[in-house]
Amino acid sequence: MSFAGIVESVGPDVADFKPGDRVATIRDGPKAADPRFGAYQQYALASQTSTSKLADGVALESGATSILNLAAVAAALSAGGLATSYATAAGYKVTTTSSPKNKDFVQSLGPSIVVDHSQPSEHVLSNIRSHGPYEAIFDAIGLPPVTDLLAEYLHSIGGGTFAPYSLALDKPEHQKFRAWFYTELVPRGLQTGIIVPTRPQWIDGGLGQAQKALDLMMEGKVSGRKLTSNVPDAVAHVQENAGQS
Repeated sequence: MSFAGIVESVGPDVADFKPGDRVATIRDGPKAADPRFGAYQQYALASQTSTSKLADGVALESGATSILNLAAVAAALSAGGLATSYATAAGYKVTTTSSPKNKDFVQSLGPSIVVDHSQPSEHVLSNIRSHGPYEAIFDAIGLPPVTDLLAEYLHSIGGGTFAPYSLALDKPEHQKFRAWFYTELVPRGLQTGIIVPTRPQWIDGGLGQAQKALDLMMEGKVSGRKLTSNVPDAVAHVQENAGQS
């Protein structure tokens, strides 16, 4: 769950943030099960190692819809769209999929090829195969129809390696990359336009409408957007990333 707000206070070991900073953050890794770091509340904790400053010209909702872990199939989804943006900005040739409804937005993210995934699966598979081979394939959905299609593609080229993506940024060997991601890539990317925020779908009513947002997701009524709610007077407490935070 990602969210953005204004820092009210910081822990004693925090050097990079101060009260009044506009920030975006995500609850990840060891904090995933700690409700103090959740978004559905007026006052929330944020770990300094998974928080990014936002420039004055960057809207809070842009930060909230962009600060997902770098994890592109289904580019209109938050993770898929950001993966497409990141890979394109890094210089990769990206082939991704989209429905006709979201194609213009997905195309704006910079992929080389956009395949219409509303076609029959054999046509989608044929299109994906025709634009390969690929260094890697990222599935942002994880539902059986997509998994089956990708398995069929890998089978057709002689197999491959399945690597379920975990919380890579929490691993000790990736801490330098994690620091660069949150302190440099996200702030600069949002300010310069290299990172295109996922389009928000606003849920009015603040915390009282959180269930409505969950219901919309379960009913499949969210496409190409990230559900976004404004919590009145929301602030963040940025803590040092240690056992007591």
